[in-house]
Parts: sequence; C-alpha cells; structure tokens
Amino acid sequence: MESKERIGRRSFVMGLSAVMAAPRVLASDAFPNKAVKLVVPFPPGANVDVMARIFAEKLSREFGQAFVVENKPGAGGSLGWNTVMERTADGYNLFYSVRSIMGITPHVFPKMKLNPVKDYTAISQVCTLPHVLIATPNAPFSNMKELVDYARKNPGKLDYASLGVGSHPHLAVAYWAQQLDLKINHIPYTGNPATDVMAGTVPIFLEGSGTAVPRVQSGGVKAIAVSGAKRIEFLPNVGTINEYKPGLDEDGTIGSTWHGFFARRGTPAEIVSALNKQMVKIAQDRDTIRRLMEFAAVGTGTSAEALNTAMAKDYEFWGDIVRKLEITTT
Repeated sequence: MESKERIGRRSFVMGLSAVMAAPRVLASDAFPNKAVKLVVPFPPGANVDVMARIFAEKLSREFGQAFVVENKPGAGGSLGWNTVMERTADGYNLFYSVRSIMGITPHVFPKMKLNPVKDYTAISQVCTLPHVLIATPNAPFSNMKELVDYARKNPGKLDYASLGVGSHPHLAVAYWAQQLDLKINHIPYTGNPATDVMAGTVPIFLEGSGTAVPRVQSGGVKAIAVSGAKRIEFLPNVGTINEYKPGLDEDGTIGSTWHGFFARRGTPAEIVSALNKQMVKIAQDRDTIRRLMEFAAVGTGTSAEALNTAMAKDYEFWGDIVRKLEITTT
C-alpha cells in the first residue's frame, strides 16, 4: 500500500502534467465578459456617429455583449482621443476614428502631443467614403474647369467654407488651391456651413458625401466634383477632382476619408485579433454594405496591419501638407 506522501507526490505530478498539456486559454477566449465602450469623437447624430452605431449594433450581436457608443466631440477629435488614452489598454475602451483625426489633428494641435503611431494600434478599417465639392445653386460655375477659370479671372474674390481651421475640408481645398495656383479665401465655421452654401452666403464647401448627396439630389446645391478614385453611383454625371487634373486627388488621398477602429497601444494581440475577425466579417456583410451605401460609403474590413500602415502614412503625409500650407492654431 502506497504511503500518503507518495500518493500526494504522484497526484501533484499528474496534476502538473495535465496543466502543461492543456491548451492555453487566450485572453480573447474570455473577451468580452462585460460591456465595451466605443468612443466616437463626433456629436450624436453626425454621420460618423450614425455609422459607428451600425458597427456597435452588429458587434454587440456577434459578441453577446453591449458595445456602447460614448460621444466625445471637440478639439479636432482630441477630446475623444485622450478619453481612450486615459483608460486601460484592455480592449474594453475602443476608438472609432477617421483619417483626419489620426492624420491631421496631431499636426494642427501640436501642443497636445498626439501621435497615432505611438498612442494607438489599429484593429480594422471598416469603410471609405468620398467628399463632394458643393456650390451655391446660382454660382457662376458648375464643374471644376469652370470653377478654376472663374477663380483665376477673379483672384481673391472667391470664398470657401470649412468646418474650422485645420479641418479636413480646409486642408483639402487649400491644398488644391495651392496646386492650381488659385487665390481664394478661407471662411472657417464652427458648425456645418452647408446651410449658408444653400443660401448663397458662402459659395463653396467640401462636404461629406452622406449629407452632400441628398442636398445635391434635392437641388439645394450644385455638385462641382467628388473626391476619390472614381465617380460615385448617386452622382454619376459629376466628375472627380482627379479627372480635372491627374494627381490632384489620386485615389482620394486628399479629399476622401476612411473610418476605422483603434485600441490603445499595449492592448493584448489576442483581443485585437478577435475584434478584427468580427469587424472584417461585419464590414463585408450585405446588410452593412447596404446601410453604408446610404452615405455613399464602401465597406472594406482590412487587416490590422493594413490600417496601421495607412495610419502611419497619413500621419506623415498630412504633417507635410500642414507645414507647407503653414496652418496654425492657437
């Protein structure tokens, strides 16, 4: 009969062997076991917010836990950025962001010391969408050639609106004006200036396709051009910026945007992978594609590596443009 000591030692060895032989339980296996907060740096009801909620709804269904949108607009997106950075890098606090916030905001607000490459790790780019250069209905131009001709014949007399100094619409139009040697005046707004464009108070504005397309279709504004590599389905007769001058907006590098999910750098790779798998699936789902089309957006669903690369390139690219245009903020 074995002694209690030998039985205890053998039980310990057998137990240890079983533990070593068992498959490792990944962090993602138990993720998420509570609600996930999705910080959106735009106000409720904004196009970006509505699109973020499409993904939050579907992620909640796929994971069986609530993905709760938390709106944190302000300071060019930096308020939302810092909200996530102040929280734990555990996958339960995600950032739904866009090209301009990850690429432009850090350079326009240098005192905030934001660096997307150091602060964030990408999860997935989920969609891309163009902007539309809209004009007041009675503007003396209806396409890019006519607009450029008018601006050259009337230097310093054409105004363009934007969402504020350093915003994507500001930098894109300023860049195009510089490349085309046009002297036009920037009129920054704190809100969407489209109503003033419709009224004729300010003649042109580069607006997101989700709100611009309905305005054009209703006759409230003219569509002068669209950004991106090709014309959009809802405005088939409106040419692209790049059609007017090749290289001016190659593949929408200047005028178009993307949306993506990010987590604080240091978030476990297993969790990033688990999130990416579902985000890719959702972005390429037929229902998602249909709902995104309402904003003239295209569902993508990329790898984390692809978005990390795009983010780094945009950060460097827009930094050069901000410096060349000498854009400053107080």
